[in-house]
Amino acid sequence: MHDVIIIGAGFAGLSAAVDLSSRGAHVLVLEGRPQLGGRATSYRDKVAGEWVDNGQHVLFGCYRDTFRFLRRLGVDSDVYLPTTLSVDCIGRDNRLVKFQCPYLPPPLHLFGGVLEWESLPTHERWATLRMLGPLLRARRQKRRDWRVKTVAANETVRQWLIRHGQGPQIREFLWEPLALAALNQQPDAAAAAPFVRVLAELCGTNVRDAAICVPRRPLKEFYADPAHRFIEDHGGTVRTKSPAKVSLVRKRLLGVETGGELLPTRAVIAAVPWHTFPRLFSNRPAALELAIAGAEKTDGSPIATVNLWLDRLVLPRPLLGLPGRTMQWVFDKRTVFGASASHLSLVSSGATDVVSLSDRALISLATAELRSALPGRLWRVKHASVIREHQATFSLAPGQPQRPDTETPVSGLFLAGDWIETGLPATIESAVISGHRAADAAFEWLAH
Repeated sequence: MHDVIIIGAGFAGLSAAVDLSSRGAHVLVLEGRPQLGGRATSYRDKVAGEWVDNGQHVLFGCYRDTFRFLRRLGVDSDVYLPTTLSVDCIGRDNRLVKFQCPYLPPPLHLFGGVLEWESLPTHERWATLRMLGPLLRARRQKRRDWRVKTVAANETVRQWLIRHGQGPQIREFLWEPLALAALNQQPDAAAAAPFVRVLAELCGTNVRDAAICVPRRPLKEFYADPAHRFIEDHGGTVRTKSPAKVSLVRKRLLGVETGGELLPTRAVIAAVPWHTFPRLFSNRPAALELAIAGAEKTDGSPIATVNLWLDRLVLPRPLLGLPGRTMQWVFDKRTVFGASASHLSLVSSGATDVVSLSDRALISLATAELRSALPGRLWRVKHASVIREHQATFSLAPGQPQRPDTETPVSGLFLAGDWIETGLPATIESAVISGHRAADAAFEWLAH
């Protein structure tokens, strides 16, 4: 008899398992895939011989639950964490644009950085001050129903920015790249409410909250393997290649079916993505109809990543913004593989228009955009690969179904995952928050 069985071993499932294990609960983690990590995992590139992430995953300095999880694993030092938000971009005119926040109390640091941004028109820089009031209100109200006062119903990110007087260049170089990175959806399609919540978090109490952070190791080594060791060191068990289903009778939890056997348990945490949640049950339980129907009606938003191994180093910094292009960001993997590595990851978020292109077409597109951004530099591609996540995140378009809560009508069954209602978009932080909340609820259930 396990105290808690956790189905799914991404950030949500592993953070829940680590939290419960640290409190002395006997946990079993079941993962259907051969490797841990869910949608934040690594695979071995046979040509390069490296562990390559299935897309570049970033963190922000305000990811408090995530850093608490990483500290518990002892791997928080494996994150490249700048002291403030600092981004270099190359616009469509191939000019290098540098943005860096000064050391001012948030959110003044953000506006201070914009006012010093000489490459932008003066009137657009001063117009950003119109965002100060909405951001301060959102920061004060983020733990309440702040959306009523801050965002209009069915308003998109772009509509919200225009309503607050943000011009086309400041949108292209600052606000919309932040929205794409956080929401994985084009700003004319994503709802404004979750973006405003993200801005409220980025403008928290510490100037470092807005810093863009990247892991220094492949995701497998960064958090998946350390979490595996932590769980087993605390008496738990982790199984891969173990697809599972939850067994219920009406609102009563019987256990979990896997490998032809029924495993009894006192509690279950379902930490699977929204698009696989309906398949977690042999028979469609009436008690969970609302959550299952909502998951079935929720659209996905894709990400396409092109990895390029070059014959020389070309980027001066770990990341570079490419606003106005299909591939919006390029990451230099020297932070992961050492100073001599020439491995770049180019990312297209909200990639609905290109995710179905062939590998050759995507590689050609990414290479052409990189050459356009870095003209005159002689380099060639030695090796390339493409990663597609068709269901990378759930859609944040207005009118999508309501996200479910941690607790369910079934006694002892709890939900986790970035799609559970946390107030945040489908980020690593949302996944870890949901994992910690599910662990709290399950632990309280065990205490009954």
